Amino acid sequence: MTKTLVQAGQFRGATSQPLRNVLIYAPTIIWVNQGHKKLWWHDEPRHYTQEDWLVVPANHHLTFVNEPSHVAFYSRTLTFLVPPPDEWLEASRHVNANQEPRLTVTPQLAFCFDLLFGMNDKALAIETQQQFLMGFYAELKQLGALHLLFPDKEGALRERLASYLSLNPGEPHSVESVASHFSMSPATLKRKLSAEATSFRQILTQIRMGYALSLMQKSGNQLNVALACGYQSEVRFAHRFKDTFGLTPKEYVRTL
Repeated sequence: MTKTLVQAGQFRGATSQPLRNVLIYAPTIIWVNQGHKKLWWHDEPRHYTQEDWLVVPANHHLTFVNEPSHVAFYSRTLTFLVPPPDEWLEASRHVNANQEPRLTVTPQLAFCFDLLFGMNDKALAIETQQQFLMGFYAELKQLGALHLLFPDKEGALRERLASYLSLNPGEPHSVESVASHFSMSPATLKRKLSAEATSFRQILTQIRMGYALSLMQKSGNQLNVALACGYQSEVRFAHRFKDTFGLTPKEYVRTL
């Protein structure tokens, strides 16, 4: 399987979709193409339409409502698994971290977004993907907006762990096998994650729940989604989903 540097996603909704605690595990751009997204950012509501992007750095939890207009809600996402060169980021590191995660869409940015979104399923060589991705980063750099996606120079362990788990969310990941991948003992992995106020199980659950959202966009079969996310019990999956997002899988499917 060809490695992917950028993950593309799309989400639809025929009725209002209220969701809380949605983990953005890696830097992500969300582009609402139809309807609007009402986001709570530092306890203040923000509205996003097709005119601007929601630009979210890694390790953020979002609470929002996807609202259709005269047509169904539709948004597309790009999640970036490889950062830009460090020297491209230096000029933006002084920017206030509380700045609203918004970027006005220009024709140039729209072209680059569509290009990256379209290449996701083309099985392109890594070198080809890198060229397209660096071109997109260059446009963001020219606008002084790279800091919105990459405010920190080095990602925390929780971010690297989340990105790794997202490649195969439904696999039976164990703390032992994952710790080995990161060249550390299980005890060290647990200790470092605890210092970042999280745990292996919490991150794995959040990644699987995010994966469930994308799967349910394509299939309303709750058992199949549960199995694909690594849960043998449909009931346990439903409880995890409700605890995470504030609505049941069946309630979510009814919004599609």
